[in-house]
Amino acid sequence: MLENLKSSLSHYRAQRIMKRSALRDILTDIPPGLFLYWQQTAQQEFPGIPQDAVFFASAAEGLCMFFECVRRSDYPCALPSKAADSVWHAWLRYSSISLEQFCDKHYERQIPHLSASEMSADLELALAATLIQARRFERQCETDPTLPALFTLDKRLRMPEGYAYHISADKPGYRAMNRDGQAYGASYYPELLQAYGMLTAGMISTTMYENYKRREAERQQSSYIDAGSSGSYASDSGSSSGDCSDGGNSSAGSSCGSSCGSSCGGGGGD
Repeated sequence: MLENLKSSLSHYRAQRIMKRSALRDILTDIPPGLFLYWQQTAQQEFPGIPQDAVFFASAAEGLCMFFECVRRSDYPCALPSKAADSVWHAWLRYSSISLEQFCDKHYERQIPHLSASEMSADLELALAATLIQARRFERQCETDPTLPALFTLDKRLRMPEGYAYHISADKPGYRAMNRDGQAYGASYYPELLQAYGMLTAGMISTTMYENYKRREAERQQSSYIDAGSSGSYASDSGSSSGDCSDGGNSSAGSSCGSSCGSSCGGGGGD
């Protein structure tokens, strides 16, 4: 009886995640049988992965968010979440045809699944493309010292051997996660996830970068004034500050914090 109650509560919470999501209209089109199939098979490929409805709903939302990033981006994109990837893998096995139809309907294209070794683009560049589009979707500046939900998904869900992304001193980075879903070891800070790296790669404009430097200087000045501040900024997420206008211009899996991605870019973004 207790297990049935836990299952009922899990399904109720999963439904709330779906209903409150900005992608709820898309999430309702996920095949009803996919959850049960994922629940029965995901452990074979991702040992120790939780099997409850809440985990699945959150991971499925992350996958759809990634697909949205691919749709908007002019660059190849890389997926920063193994939790979301577990749903992608299960869906490919469950019914690749239904996945193709889903992508055609909601993203106006098919989105090929590629392993890190199959990606023709630089993985750091592909991760940066995903970060930019995910920030835009959440109405953040492209260079905000925050992380969108897609990048914090594995850490929030305690995904075994996932990627624990974080922000330290305005720099996005990640740590590996063990089989218990805990971050460990050194942090890695891919150059192209930083504002200057995005600028040199041509992914953001000079105006965007100058606005970032101005906001960074303002935050540093504020930290000096605040006697209780340590003078550094470290968090997974937060609110953006300042004007992010362009002024009218628009160690698991991989050392880059991604195991899979898609080479399907184009669409122009916001």
